[in-house]
Amino acid sequence: MRPGALGDVIVTLPTLEAIRNHFRDAHIEVMGYSSFLEILKGRFYADTISRFDQADISHLFVENSRIPASLTNKLKGVDLIVSFVADKEKVVVENLRAAGVWYVIHHEPFPSAGANIHIIDHLLKCLDLLGISHSNKIPKIFLKDEDVLYGENFIKNSIVFPGKKLVAVHPGSGSRQKCWPTSRYAELIMWLYEEIGVQVILVSGPADLEVIEDIRGKIKDNFILADQLSLPCLAAILKRCELFVGNDSGITHLAAAVGIPTIAIFGSTDPQIWGPRGKRGRILYQKSPCSPCPSDIRKNCISKTCLENVTAEAVIEEIRDFYQYNL
Repeated sequence: MRPGALGDVIVTLPTLEAIRNHFRDAHIEVMGYSSFLEILKGRFYADTISRFDQADISHLFVENSRIPASLTNKLKGVDLIVSFVADKEKVVVENLRAAGVWYVIHHEPFPSAGANIHIIDHLLKCLDLLGISHSNKIPKIFLKDEDVLYGENFIKNSIVFPGKKLVAVHPGSGSRQKCWPTSRYAELIMWLYEEIGVQVILVSGPADLEVIEDIRGKIKDNFILADQLSLPCLAAILKRCELFVGNDSGITHLAAAVGIPTIAIFGSTDPQIWGPRGKRGRILYQKSPCSPCPSDIRKNCISKTCLENVTAEAVIEEIRDFYQYNL
């Protein structure tokens, strides 16, 4: 049980990998929000997925609840549930056990306040309760052949200048307070286009329409738009790029997980806890006196000093270093 947004799913992948490797012959179902779980379904981690936001699940959060038959029937035959649901009072755990689940492991989805631990390492600690070892702390995405074919066709049909290298940029996030200024993204994209001579794929998700239109108004159409794609399709496109630049967002975690070099721009959140992990990742973070900050303060922040402190030149310098050592 792993409700949460895309980034929450991605940082759980090393834990899911260890569980899959330990229970090799098990049928594994991941319950969460289906739009984010498609990247798992039939792609190593999960045999099937199901929705956490279905009506009968709400009964699990009521103390001494009468669990509906629809849910008890679903849980029949389940040998183990690993729950990453916020449940400090263990209400969900007790209701699952009352519904007949043989074995329930609960692990809080977020580190306790003040704990200086990366989210991936925090989640991996649940394996101690199961006696499962792990050897990997870096999320990995597995793609089906159909995903790879989609990525190939998208590139072939969208690229204006065949042979030019591709850089993916995602200027959005689930929270606008975590977004680097669009003016700097526009400056960066034009620099990539004019100075490096690459083609830029601009990634747009459900919450990014305003950001994308703002950038389009600044630089016209000097990019290829990957708009509102399913996560497996987007992952296949990202895998064909040689570099990714983005904010603290689920898409940035996705890019790192497909294995491409990733530059992540952080501001109000702590990269020591939430930074993407990959084999070739860099995080740009200029701590200000008020960062990192709690979500309630972040929502009301006007200045976004922490993000303003990351200059376009700082990002460009990182990209220059990348091309210097990779050409």
